Amino acid sequence: MQSPVRIAVCEDLDEDAERLTSLINEIGITADVTRFECGEDILTALTGANADFDLIFLDVYMKNITGIETARLLRAQGVVSRIVFTTTSLDFSLDAFDVEAEQYLVKPIVRNQKLERILTKHLQRTELETCPVSVKGVIVNIPIDDIMYIEAANHNCLVHTPTEVYETGRSMTLSSFDKILRPPRFVHSHRSYIVNLSFVANIDRDFLMKNGDTVYIRRGDVPAIREAYMNWLLAEAAKEQK
Repeated sequence: MQSPVRIAVCEDLDEDAERLTSLINEIGITADVTRFECGEDILTALTGANADFDLIFLDVYMKNITGIETARLLRAQGVVSRIVFTTTSLDFSLDAFDVEAEQYLVKPIVRNQKLERILTKHLQRTELETCPVSVKGVIVNIPIDDIMYIEAANHNCLVHTPTEVYETGRSMTLSSFDKILRPPRFVHSHRSYIVNLSFVANIDRDFLMKNGDTVYIRRGDVPAIREAYMNWLLAEAAKEQK
């Protein structure tokens, strides 16, 4: 069974929130929709460590703080969820690029191809091809295939790829990455490391990576992690024989 798309709807008016929720249900996707009434509510609920939404619909013109400012603060908190603005005016559109907004919808929102494209794009959230990473307040979508390992260092995380090392802000932790980089391909081998087994050259006391780096394994978990690695190799070998 396909996991539901996790959606946050942050709308100033109840009727706008109800209409958008109704349209989401009409399109027929499986979704868990959570309602927020203002920017302050969603900012309180979400941090980089627990931002558990695939998609956030943000009303641009809300009381107290606008949707644009809410989006900026969410990004500053390390929230990497995709954002779609809802608005009665396009005056803000250039600002949307500053907060990595994906799309905008003009009210009154109707069921159309644009809305359906936005929603269906996120149906396969469990099979993400990229990992969104907050780097100096900017979201960088790193191909998952390119992530060799992630290292926690000095309250930040370092995402190691074959060509570059990306340093995240403090709001992104290894726990944040655990929600995207899942077993059996990725293993949280140590309190400071998540490793992509497809980049491992050998395993002894620790992992030796194909580029020569060492990724550490928790002392007490060496047997279990070695078994996980061997199972991964056997599974990959079986795929090649099919």
